[in-house]
Amino acid sequence: MSLPNNVKAEVIEVTDSTIVEDTRPDENLAETTELSDIIDRLDCIVPQFDNPATSALTFRSILLGTLWATVLSFANSILSFRTNAFTISAQVAVILSYPMGLGMAAWLPSGIMNPGPFTMKEHVLIFIMASSSGQPYGIENVVSQAMPRLMNNSDISFGQAFAFVLVTQFTGYGLSGLTRRFLVKPTAMWWPGNLSTIAIFTSFHNEDAVYNSRIKITRFRMFCLCFAAMFFYTWIPEFFMPVLQSVSTICLFNGNTQGKSSTAGVMGSVNSVLGSTTNGLGILGTTFDWIYVGSAYITSPAWAVACNIGGSVILQYIIAPLLYFADAFGDNSLFSEDPYNHNPIVNTGHLFVGNPNSSTHALGSRVKPTFFYNTLDNYNLNLTAYEDVQPVRITSFFLLSYAGSFLAISAALSHVIMWYGPTIRRQIMNAFKQENDEVDSQDKQVKMMEAYPEIPDWAYLVFLAICAAGAVIISECTPFAMPWWGVFFNLLLVVLFVLPFGIIQAISGFNLGLNVLTEFLIGLMIPGRTVAVMAFKSWGTNNIAQSLALSQDLKLGQYLHIAPVSMVFAQFWGTLINCLCATAASWWMMFSSGNLLDDPEWQYIGYQVFYSAGGIWGAIGPQRFFGIGSLYQSLLLCFIIGLLLPVLPWIGNKYVVRSKTWKLINFPLMFTFVGPQVGFQNSFVVPGLVSYLSSVILFNHKKDFFQKYAYVIGAAFDSSAAIVVVIISIMGVAGITWSWKTLWNPNTDIWPYAVDYYCWPGRSYNDFGCEWYSARGLNSTSTGVSCV
Repeated sequence: MSLPNNVKAEVIEVTDSTIVEDTRPDENLAETTELSDIIDRLDCIVPQFDNPATSALTFRSILLGTLWATVLSFANSILSFRTNAFTISAQVAVILSYPMGLGMAAWLPSGIMNPGPFTMKEHVLIFIMASSSGQPYGIENVVSQAMPRLMNNSDISFGQAFAFVLVTQFTGYGLSGLTRRFLVKPTAMWWPGNLSTIAIFTSFHNEDAVYNSRIKITRFRMFCLCFAAMFFYTWIPEFFMPVLQSVSTICLFNGNTQGKSSTAGVMGSVNSVLGSTTNGLGILGTTFDWIYVGSAYITSPAWAVACNIGGSVILQYIIAPLLYFADAFGDNSLFSEDPYNHNPIVNTGHLFVGNPNSSTHALGSRVKPTFFYNTLDNYNLNLTAYEDVQPVRITSFFLLSYAGSFLAISAALSHVIMWYGPTIRRQIMNAFKQENDEVDSQDKQVKMMEAYPEIPDWAYLVFLAICAAGAVIISECTPFAMPWWGVFFNLLLVVLFVLPFGIIQAISGFNLGLNVLTEFLIGLMIPGRTVAVMAFKSWGTNNIAQSLALSQDLKLGQYLHIAPVSMVFAQFWGTLINCLCATAASWWMMFSSGNLLDDPEWQYIGYQVFYSAGGIWGAIGPQRFFGIGSLYQSLLLCFIIGLLLPVLPWIGNKYVVRSKTWKLINFPLMFTFVGPQVGFQNSFVVPGLVSYLSSVILFNHKKDFFQKYAYVIGAAFDSSAAIVVVIISIMGVAGITWSWKTLWNPNTDIWPYAVDYYCWPGRSYNDFGCEWYSARGLNSTSTGVSCV
């Protein structure tokens, strides 16, 4: 392997903490003090030495990376159509590619195909290619417009869909390279989401070279033990006892009482609104399935988890019930998707009729977005149809998710300006001067990366220009019709928010999105143009997501000392494979999957939410929905409130008492609220306990155990649980199910199609009783029990 002239084939080791000699002004010393906790977390898991001669971008890494990028892209695209969609983590590829890499090193002839032992750097590049295998956000738009069950735009060809996905996936990468001095090099930008991944690599390749613990069991053995334990356990909630996936705690304590009703199947408001994790808010809802937890609650710092869960609890457990029971926007109790008992629903992203005099729909009934589309006018607004059902309504819970987005967007700008403004200004000035930052250049990982040539800024700019040109062509020449100027306005939004959103993700592990802001702004600018609004949303959301994805991977490369050229190649190659495979898999699901999408387990909820949003922001438009004089106009105040709230802790730190605690009051994280866009409302109790146990109890009282094993355990749990879900999904497609119905494995083939069947009066784990069927004039139950 040939090396650049400036790279020496020797081990580089930096043993200082972070700063070799502090020559900075006094006002920067506080910043150094705040880094101590971050350095403490990193030093126990990140390698402290490097050999630039180690093989990285080899035949083996490209072959295995291509294989796993292909497999996972197909699998994740298909699984995205599940009712409770999930993504197979690239950590699965990390585990399974390890013996494959060792085998190739042992059996292939020496030379270009086998440069020597299988290295950690090769392994990391395989992961980078495989990590590009998630479902591209551009596919949301493709499916929403082309799927016969949704918009059914038959003018979209496979080639056009692929081109759209390709451009939306790649454009953000150009911006990522231009922001690396802000989001990659600084020690404070530590990207906690990388730590569980690093834990796997150090367990497999670098055992105990990083941290010498008194506990004798190796990281690799701990990984294997935890992987095996979670592998066997996950079969219980995912296959044998699905009730454990989401437990409606209030329903268990309240019982399936009917309140004032004496009719089977009619829930009281406690169960239907507060208790049920499927139909309602799921207050105190919990889970015993690791799939609904994840290692992010181990790797993310406790303060970030506390902000996120604390804010979500306030919105979901306090404000949402108050809005519902106060009937804040009217007719809340009439919104229903129950075809039999008309139980009110809260946990949904669908649209409902608000016109009591509608000639086509009943008041409070669901109305599909296609009702508003004029298929003869490029799916723009059919004003006659809209006026028949307007005002169109959404549940108070869904409304809060939009409020949270408005709050988070403006709070992110304000928070970053208040706390990181001076640092950003310093880095911008250094960028114009083409100088290394005086603070960041002293980071020990940055020092070791000096052995590798950087990709120049102009290369990223050229790439960005090429992608922008491609976006203009696709906007003008395909059914994804968006005004040409929309491409540049889109890029302007991404440039404005990439640093605020990137900084928050880099310090906390939680990500923000531009999806709501993009559709809000473009909907105001070109109201009623559904297709253009959906395309603009796909571009804006994906541009910033892809930009930050590359930033996170470049940070991973900095931690594990891999040349930026190799990292960028792996990212680009994996993304290209992903675009092709994801488009092909989604195309097959839409047009060739038979009756699979009729199954309750395959209800493509994520696509339906995107599709509904097209009706809200595209056809109807934000002016009719949130504008002055509209039903939901008060939500516009959220932009102002979000902008002002982060100023309060900054003032407290500056004028009340100086403390780093003020900086941890992160309002953007508090407002990062998912709402009804997930199937089960069970995301607070167990994740909060996991975070408290790992980041508070273990980190403070069993630090040696935390440093050596915490990230390894999280990675093992994620990987094994994901593999089990893949196996069960394949079994489900093949018709292999656990058919023995019990309290733990209810019959979800009949109404309600929910694991919390115990929230419905008169419902047993297998069926309703005869009272329910007799009220409908039926003489037997669905399971064949006679009611005569």
